Amino acid sequence: MNQDQPAADGPDEHADNDQPRSWKAALPMLIAGGLALAILLWVGISALVNPAEERISDSAKVQRTVNQMYSAMGTLNYERYRDSFCATDIAAPDFPTSVQFADRNRAENDAKGKIVVPSMDVEVTGDRATVTAHWHRENTESDKQKTQLKLVGVDGEWKVCGR
Repeated sequence: MNQDQPAADGPDEHADNDQPRSWKAALPMLIAGGLALAILLWVGISALVNPAEERISDSAKVQRTVNQMYSAMGTLNYERYRDSFCATDIAAPDFPTSVQFADRNRAENDAKGKIVVPSMDVEVTGDRATVTAHWHRENTESDKQKTQLKLVGVDGEWKVCGR
């Protein structure tokens, strides 16, 4: 037998592949998993401590209220429209009933299309806000309108008040 060649039943250089791996081999995966878990916990806890509703600015809340009001007019959703206003406006004798609201907006939507509000100028001072809504109807884009609205912060929500 040649001494330069290993014996057939001698030690094999691949024999250690059959050995179970130690926990040290899994260490990079354990670190990555722990880091991912820590990030998920941080995101979850921050969402619970500071909900998204509280993270948006007053200006964004005001814009959302105005958008909901105009959207309600386009979808004939009287409850959403009514919820956009303060109690004083709703109690006013000239505030539309659900039938008046539907009749007026259905006719306008059919004739000119839904309201589109491409921009708003918002000024918030404490619990009061003034908005100039720039809008037009879908079918009459050249007929641009501006409406001045006053909003009041009521129990953490903004309401159109003093039409």
